[in-house]
Amino acid sequence: MNRIAGWIVRFRRFLLIFFVVISVISGLAATAVKVNYSLADYVPDDAPSTLAMRLMEKEFDQAIPNVRMYVPDVSPVEALAIKQEVLRLPHVTGVLWLDDFLDMKEPLALQDPKVIEGFYDGGALFQITAELKNEQSTLKELQRMAGEKGAVEGQLVDQAMVQMAVNAEIITIMIFMIPLGTLILMSSTRSWLEPLLLLATIGVAILINMGTNVFLPEVSFITQAVAAVLQLAVSMDYAIFLLHAREEYLAAGYDNIESMKLAIVKSSNAILASSMTTVLGFLSLVFMSYKIGSDMGIVLAKGVVFSLIAVIFFMPTMILAMDRSLQKTMHRPLLPTFSGLGKIISKAAIWLLLMGLLFPVAFLAQSKNDFKYGMDDYQAESREAADRKFIRDNFGKYLSMAMMVPKGDWGREYELYQDLSSMEEVMAITSYQSQVGRLLPSELLPKEQLSMLLSENYSRIILTVNSDKEGDKAFDLVDRIRDMAEKYYGDKYYLIGESVVMRDMKTSINRDNLIVNGLAVISVWLVLLISFKSLSIPFLLILTIEASIWVNLAVPYVMGTKLSYIGYLIVSTVQLGATVDYAILFTQHYLSNRKNHDKHEAIRLTVNQTFTTLLTPALILTLAGAILSVVSSIEVVSQLGTVLGRGAFLSFLMVNFFLPGLLYLFDRLIEKSTWKAKFLRRST
Repeated sequence: MNRIAGWIVRFRRFLLIFFVVISVISGLAATAVKVNYSLADYVPDDAPSTLAMRLMEKEFDQAIPNVRMYVPDVSPVEALAIKQEVLRLPHVTGVLWLDDFLDMKEPLALQDPKVIEGFYDGGALFQITAELKNEQSTLKELQRMAGEKGAVEGQLVDQAMVQMAVNAEIITIMIFMIPLGTLILMSSTRSWLEPLLLLATIGVAILINMGTNVFLPEVSFITQAVAAVLQLAVSMDYAIFLLHAREEYLAAGYDNIESMKLAIVKSSNAILASSMTTVLGFLSLVFMSYKIGSDMGIVLAKGVVFSLIAVIFFMPTMILAMDRSLQKTMHRPLLPTFSGLGKIISKAAIWLLLMGLLFPVAFLAQSKNDFKYGMDDYQAESREAADRKFIRDNFGKYLSMAMMVPKGDWGREYELYQDLSSMEEVMAITSYQSQVGRLLPSELLPKEQLSMLLSENYSRIILTVNSDKEGDKAFDLVDRIRDMAEKYYGDKYYLIGESVVMRDMKTSINRDNLIVNGLAVISVWLVLLISFKSLSIPFLLILTIEASIWVNLAVPYVMGTKLSYIGYLIVSTVQLGATVDYAILFTQHYLSNRKNHDKHEAIRLTVNQTFTTLLTPALILTLAGAILSVVSSIEVVSQLGTVLGRGAFLSFLMVNFFLPGLLYLFDRLIEKSTWKAKFLRRST
């Protein structure tokens, strides 16, 4: 590390230019990164809904309906004309209406009212199949056709809204984050220019990380929305470590160059230990079978590595280039020293352990959360929210499902058709049986007439069901339909639909929970074991952070709010990886102080030395979460921000108020189980 530090200082001008050039290239490359806005694409490859989707894409040219459009005050004849107009839109591949289910030559009053009420009430409700590309332009066209009093809702709308939100909100989030983060950094640094230097360092790392995403096939919209602000929040403390180390050596009388070399060497060990726990915590997400974990884990872990590189190799070049300006803009610290707090905590350390009585309750509460798996919430005042409410209030929460069964056994298919028709939630069925009947051979009909229903190998049954996309009732309906199909076809059937995908999401995500959190804990434990060379310290630090995670995730249960399961699973890992650094720094200072002081005094000194240092990154991560929560209109992103921001602050409180009690209580065990630990023992 001494040789590397010498090389950094010697070639500082080259490194400065190199990072600037790489940042510009990365910024341009970031605009070419492909973003995926569909959560369904991340369901495991072996999930039944994924297999069904791939087969349907292979066998049929047309997908199932994914958007509903209501046009008010039209006659059946006018509705048929509108249907043809919709079919002419570039990305619309199919439209279902009454004429696909009933004979329009007969009076509607004489036909099945159950089918009619799902499509016509004086206005026409169309079920439209649209390609999920150029969603925003397709949505605008459908809204134009529906008119101001009409309505449009469905999966196409969900994805169009997410795209608009992500594109607009990333910039808005950073507009809030940068100035507010600067204010926090100003309160804890010694120069008015230092916050800009810190932000520039992590900003370069963010640009490089976002630009190198171009080498990935794609990134999810959740990753795209949160990666930059999370990278800034979790890695800012690396830059602060280096800055504080440099100031210590300057105060000790070393010159600018030598103090920088020594600061790089000293801080690199702490930065490496802290970054390794964060990187491994993020990488544990890669082992989720629900592939959005892998997507986010790779990008966030890569971001932390780039932040580490930028702090070690780029930040020193800027400090040395700005040394004179930094000295001219020095100011007194704006944050108080909190010197009295250390004394209070040291005296109450053993009593503070009583808060541990809450942890079993919090653990049980967080395990009983009610979860959401999809994303369909819009801003309350938007047209899209009003449209969805209108259609669901007047026509029900209709969804489309498609079932594929082997072609040719018309008797068996007819029996399945009859059973499906008898289900209360099934409002309409489009199939070979409903369109033609089992007695007429399919070979006698024009191929194009039944291309939506028959392929070379499969017969497709399209169901319109009155159901939510998710929830116990929705998932029970999916299970009952699957059981019914299995009775006739064994495992030779395939079922697809939004609620089917979410049912499989629930199955795969629930399976992921133990694996991902277990791997995160084990990997962080190993890093702590190596860093501290102690058998007991890793358990104490992980208990501290895990307890804060339990309390954090118990809050939604206590408040009776549904929690996004994606946020729940990701936050469990991110909070551990990002905030265990606080516990590491606190414990390092305690071990150092314990060599020359008794445990009461060691705790007092440690709190005084670390409280302000830990407060800065904790406030930045809390702020980042709060900004995501307030700014983002995407529920899963907003909720991720809420839980992460609250978790960062809880971890900070736990490290400063609960961990001292653990260190005090297990002081003798720590000394005995830590290699070469020598604690001061006063004779009595």
